[in-house]
Amino acid sequence: SYEGANAHSTTHGYYSGGYNNPPGSVIGNVIQKFPFASEDAYSDVGDLTVSRVHVAGVSSTTHGYAAGGHPSSNVIDKYAFASDGNATDVGDLSSARFGNTGVPSTTHGYSYSGPSSGHHVEKWSFASDGNSTPVGNKYHNVYYAGDNSQSPTHVYRIGGYGSGDDNS
Repeated sequence: SYEGANAHSTTHGYYSGGYNNPPGSVIGNVIQKFPFASEDAYSDVGDLTVSRVHVAGVSSTTHGYAAGGHPSSNVIDKYAFASDGNATDVGDLSSARFGNTGVPSTTHGYSYSGPSSGHHVEKWSFASDGNSTPVGNKYHNVYYAGDNSQSPTHVYRIGGYGSGDDNS
């Protein structure tokens, strides 16, 4: 699988959605996990509410989140790390987007970028389920093929491509 959402607990890595192999084949909705303590393969532990690719993955201390994705989704799915099971649709992004990136703070999940979202940055609470709210804008609207990094106070978008000169 590729182009899905990543999340992690203290003991396992999670991967949800994405294309199934071979490349360009069926878009998936499976939530998979693997243990950090051994070299075991992924195991299927549940399903997202919507099959999609180019999804933003976010981790809280207790749950994984998959936000947005293609085809045009604004869904924020949430699944528990403590037990295996299907995700629940717990809210919506302000608009459908894909190619977006997700990052956590200690209290919120954030989604930013994506070709259909302009420069918008949105957040949702880990403490209660609900829709995201806009909290700001990025300087450049880059997406796809980039990555992110974070410090305790800031998020950094590294690389990517897209309409970097778009100031919407």
